[in-house]
Amino acid sequence: MNSRPKVVLYNPKAEYYTMPLALVAIGSYLDSSRFEVIIIDGRLEKDPLIKIREALSQNALCFATTVLTGSIIKDALEVSRAVKSQFLEVPVVWGGWHASLFPTETLQDASVDIVVRGQGEIVFAELLERLQIKSPLQGLQGISYKEEGKIHANPERSMVDINAFPAFNYDLIAVEKYMQLSGRKQLDYISSQGCRFRCTFCADPFVFNRGWYGYSPKRIGDEIEQLWKKYGFNHVHFQDETYFTNKKRVAEVAKEFIRRQLPITWFGTMRADQGYRLDDEIWALCKKSGLERVMIGVEAGSQEMLDWMKKDIKIEQVFDCAKKCLKYDIGINFSVIVGFPDETEASINESLHVAKELRKMSAKFQVSIFYFKPYPGNEIADLLTQRGYEFPKNLEGWADFDYVGAINSDWIADKKVQEIEGFKFYQQLAWSKPTPLKYVVQKIAQWRCEYKMYQFPIEKKLINWLKPRVEMS
Repeated sequence: MNSRPKVVLYNPKAEYYTMPLALVAIGSYLDSSRFEVIIIDGRLEKDPLIKIREALSQNALCFATTVLTGSIIKDALEVSRAVKSQFLEVPVVWGGWHASLFPTETLQDASVDIVVRGQGEIVFAELLERLQIKSPLQGLQGISYKEEGKIHANPERSMVDINAFPAFNYDLIAVEKYMQLSGRKQLDYISSQGCRFRCTFCADPFVFNRGWYGYSPKRIGDEIEQLWKKYGFNHVHFQDETYFTNKKRVAEVAKEFIRRQLPITWFGTMRADQGYRLDDEIWALCKKSGLERVMIGVEAGSQEMLDWMKKDIKIEQVFDCAKKCLKYDIGINFSVIVGFPDETEASINESLHVAKELRKMSAKFQVSIFYFKPYPGNEIADLLTQRGYEFPKNLEGWADFDYVGAINSDWIADKKVQEIEGFKFYQQLAWSKPTPLKYVVQKIAQWRCEYKMYQFPIEKKLINWLKPRVEMS
């Protein structure tokens, strides 16, 4: 009979299928001889509560979930309430970005007992030790909790170098299922944690305190090779906040992949200034090692806006990266944000112009355009709060917060939003990979983008009818 207490970790429902690496990290750090870790993913189950109830029915130490801001909260809240109603004595723990940023609001819901803030591996392990012997939670750094109806916030815990943590145990999840759902034999992998930069629209500086730690190149090479032999993937998606932070490490990892002759491609996140500082030798190494695509946050097309948001990049650096990727046949996912507070229409137009020029450079370049949504934990949010802007006050309110798929803005007129939506659609069609069948439609789409002629969008209605838009959180 298995006497190990069960630790049930839940990944809420969402419209994307990346592997739940945050939960894998937590579960991998725990001593498997002492705890039975069970990861249940709401995206893979028709009714996840059936498995959750089964797991919690005997010898359960706690139920924990990781939560991002947005519609994910709805499922996490529904499941947590169901757990609490049936298993009153089982502590319900929330972690992840949203709970870390809003621990007090999160704990105001009756279904949540404890919040793990920030980097969670060590904190959660120590929490389990206390729960197992029913020891008080007072003084445990990195958590907030409820006791007799009162919310307590313990001191912060310093970020730890992730090289001290064990390798991820991918056996905790059904790797093959995620590959099937993502449409390719892809392994999601985290090689670093944190972000050293100070962008005023982002919560990263608050969450990570501008700290950054990365695995050693040898460790990355060893782990990727071992995982490849086990799972037979052909693509690695680095889920790092900023993979290209240390160019020496980037070069050494590429050499590890080449030396081991790993038959894989890979994807990594890159800032424009990081790509600008990469030597041609490193670009060539990355390409030879399998670099397929990078993601670069442009954010704005005017230097004035970039300086205002403390992005610390230059527009010229964005185009330099684009030229380097053209040279080495590497794709790019660019992201642009429009509608910052006080942003002028001229600034928005400049962002759309830059997006268009980048898009025209290569069919392998993609541009995603988002509307600014203020998110606490940064300077812009503080500024808006001073002006009287009201953020959601509870979990239900934040569940309706959509900073990815929103088609509206508090700071852009409706007519301008219609123009932006027209450009967002037609730029994808205009400069996608050309084919004889698409020739005429692409020429029309290019004409629309050049002259901002988005009236009577017959093509858009037809394509959206054939392929409905998927809502993302």
